[in-house]
Amino acid sequence: MGNFEGHALPGSFFIVFALWWTVQMFHRYLTCQRQNLRFTSTPTYPCVCLCGKAKNWPIESLLKLFFTSVGIIGEIYTGFNSGKFTTPENGQHATMFFFFGLTGIMDLLVYFRFPVLKDIEYVSMIIAVTVEGMLFKFHLHGRDGVDVLVHTLLVYTISASVLALLAEMRWRDNILIALSRPYFILLQGTWFWQIAFILHNPLPGAKEWNSEDHHSYLIATMYFAWHCGVAFITMFLIGVCMTCFHKKYRSNDNMATNMMSLMTKDINNLNYKPLRKDSDNSDFEP
Repeated sequence: MGNFEGHALPGSFFIVFALWWTVQMFHRYLTCQRQNLRFTSTPTYPCVCLCGKAKNWPIESLLKLFFTSVGIIGEIYTGFNSGKFTTPENGQHATMFFFFGLTGIMDLLVYFRFPVLKDIEYVSMIIAVTVEGMLFKFHLHGRDGVDVLVHTLLVYTISASVLALLAEMRWRDNILIALSRPYFILLQGTWFWQIAFILHNPLPGAKEWNSEDHHSYLIATMYFAWHCGVAFITMFLIGVCMTCFHKKYRSNDNMATNMMSLMTKDINNLNYKPLRKDSDNSDFEP
């Protein structure tokens, strides 16, 4: 990962999934509001743009396995020199990809109804992000100041992602808590790209950042603040677009997931009961 591509790949991974979760969370929340149902977040979401039974395929889980497999193979391949594995940093990065790939495996086990523990998908995501934070925390020994700074800000974001996942697992009917997961994952993704340009800028004529210059630290932290704002604005605009879409096109429920098939209202005791599994066959409760 000590190059531009090595930072851009995980950054793209996080951005894609964060945007996907944001769209799907808003879609489910607005559908629940329209049908007078209680919103419940889930670890994965169906690809409702597909037709027929394909919309219930575990596309998200398969994409996790694809991205992480590419990452593992790339890190191991580039870590070899003259037939020997000579870069422990690549081993750390491959380990990070492995744990995120493990979340995809847990998703598939739940989808195919293996007898696994409840909320194992959330637990596996929490473990993956925690391992990521631990690896990057001890990744910085001997690095220059700017390198340490940008990765320290990344560790802060990773820590916030762990807290967001813990909160979502506990309060799954709160849309704001649910959206904190894609917010911090999106922030991770865009910051990975920023780190790539700061440390390994591929543009011709790009100047190397000077770790001895105090202004470099000021600019890096300012960039991070901008990333926080851009992530918020991006998710806000997605919410606005999804709201407009639902108001204009979703009045007759001709497409996407029908939330009445996911849960129904028990009029007798005013509780919400799941009719079947969620989009990837994991149980979810109010």
